Amino acid sequence: MTKTFPLPGNGQNLFQSLFRTLFLIAATIGGFFIFAASAAFAFFVVIGILVLGFVAFSVLWLRAKILGKPLSPVTSKWSFQSFESQSFGDTKTKATSDEAPKPRANAPVLDAHKTPDGWSVDTD
Repeated sequence: MTKTFPLPGNGQNLFQSLFRTLFLIAATIGGFFIFAASAAFAFFVVIGILVLGFVAFSVLWLRAKILGKPLSPVTSKWSFQSFESQSFGDTKTKATSDEAPKPRANAPVLDAHKTPDGWSVDTD
């Protein structure tokens, strides 16, 4: 094993070392630019989603303010007006008639009176 020869292409002369260093620098700079471009793309995607969310929120908020009712029919079931219409009849007929709703025959009679501490209700 006294006679060994270097493999072809494995020699380290000045030209190969310089070429390898320049290639490494160019690859590093190119990788940085690819990283920066992908980060900028991700940043603009996130900004776009935020802007679309803000526009959707604004449109739905303005719709609720203009029409005076929520978008979902499920949440309208929980409003006081809906509870009132279920308890005493239709709100449209209640709004047109000036008379108070008549109590049911089997319902308890409530007597409300004002006290110094506030209102009090006595049942008979």
